[in-house]
Amino acid sequence: MKTRAYFPAFLLVSLLLTSCYRAPEVPGFDADKWKASIENCDNYRFESYQILIDHFELIKGATQNEIQLLLGPETQHSLYLRNQKFFFYDLSCPEKGATERLRIRFDALGHVREVLWEIKSEEP
Repeated sequence: MKTRAYFPAFLLVSLLLTSCYRAPEVPGFDADKWKASIENCDNYRFESYQILIDHFELIKGATQNEIQLLLGPETQHSLYLRNQKFFFYDLSCPEKGATERLRIRFDALGHVREVLWEIKSEEP
């Protein structure tokens, strides 16, 4: 009888512990500055994207939700073959004509597999 009383509490605690996301911690990277950089039109994104690429091993395997906690909402996203997904983050503000961006590729399970810098191509 006592085990039935504890089961709902156990279930609730288990659910809470497994549903929490945490942004990856990247040394030398300021997530708040990154998120505000687009609105402030400063160069922090362009100056700091290399930190993310250099610390790829800390980001590899992170989920889409964890990346959004770290970098904020993506500028653009795209679906690709085999349920892969790409998040794109502009490295400069739109007023300056953002031509460079950070590309993050997620596998079919939603985990980071690649972080690259690229030149933004013209939309067809």
